[in-house]
Amino acid sequence: MADKNSTLKCTFSAPGHSTTLLQGLASLRAQAQLLDVILTINNEVFQVHKVVLAACSDYFRAMFTGGMRETNQDVIELKGVSAKGLKHIIDFAYSAEVTLDLDCIQDVLGAAVFLQMVPVVELCEEFLKSAMSVETCLNIGQMATTFSLASLKESVDAFTFRHFLQISEEEDFLHLPLERLVFFLQSNKLKSCSEIDLFHAAIRWLQYDQSRRANASQVLCHIRFPLMKSSELVDSVQTLDIMVEDVLCRQYLLEAFNYQILPFRQHEMQSPRTTIRSDVLSLITFGGTPYTDNDRTVSGKVYYLPDTNVRQFKELTEMEVGSSHACVAVLDNFVYVVGGQHLQYRSGEGAVDICYRYDPHLNQWLRIQAMQESRIQFQLNVLYGMVYATGGRNRSGSLA
Repeated sequence: MADKNSTLKCTFSAPGHSTTLLQGLASLRAQAQLLDVILTINNEVFQVHKVVLAACSDYFRAMFTGGMRETNQDVIELKGVSAKGLKHIIDFAYSAEVTLDLDCIQDVLGAAVFLQMVPVVELCEEFLKSAMSVETCLNIGQMATTFSLASLKESVDAFTFRHFLQISEEEDFLHLPLERLVFFLQSNKLKSCSEIDLFHAAIRWLQYDQSRRANASQVLCHIRFPLMKSSELVDSVQTLDIMVEDVLCRQYLLEAFNYQILPFRQHEMQSPRTTIRSDVLSLITFGGTPYTDNDRTVSGKVYYLPDTNVRQFKELTEMEVGSSHACVAVLDNFVYVVGGQHLQYRSGEGAVDICYRYDPHLNQWLRIQAMQESRIQFQLNVLYGMVYATGGRNRSGSLA
């Protein structure tokens, strides 16, 4: 019996022990018992237990156990953090809780990063993400950059892309560093922003400080002038002195005018400024026929699928003439809708040779040179910058 009892071994735990221990340490601190070090910042004094700070901060662990001169000091003056920030850090060490608001967050975050209090850094990030708004976004972004918080910076960037125009009306926008402004203006992630609105935002930033005029071309090269309306270029862009006096800005304006007055040569004038602001691939359908055999009409509707997870097409635009059995190809981000038939026939007698080019940049259709023969149900391929139509059939029969 004795041998059996000697092999009996069980481990038990008290779930509330860690909480009780923390409460006990906080009580000792409140009653000024067993305190063994004093931290000072700008004449403010904090009496604490070394073991508590060393247990939750790598900075203090190194200070108190790494053989530094502070190891045996009873009074230590801290530099690099504010008294407000240190108070929140110490309170967290004894309670596992921290109270944050927009007035103290920069002090607390700065202290947490400096003192290597990772849990407090993470809580500060959570708070700042929840406090994100049009008014606070850019200031939070500056903190993310200052303290190298990648996750927070990603959240700030995503929020800014979604609300850029509203944010550009804020006072903080005028103090945005040049490289951050360029980062946003050059991106395809800016949603629901017209180029003329982005232009006005950029001009507002440039005009806030006359010394920024030297950076005009560096900023405005990211505005996609060719995608503006002609009236916007004439009435709102070319009327500004900066667009005429700056050599490069004048070139951007000339590029836009040339692009718009030479539609048949637009495919030769592609540049970063003629690219649509979008980073989403879309599935698009052009025209088609109804399900009924008796109805000879064809559709001119153009639908797109913005999100494959939604599985719901939305109307994008409408063709100049309805078409079915046409072929579609993409070249230089223009869509070519070629051939097909404008009335529904079972054979090729309704085939046409008409070709249209759809410009998604300006949402415009342009009728271009027709094919040499009318075709339906054929192949349309792009090869070395050329569009080739092969095969299919028409009223004469099958085509090679």
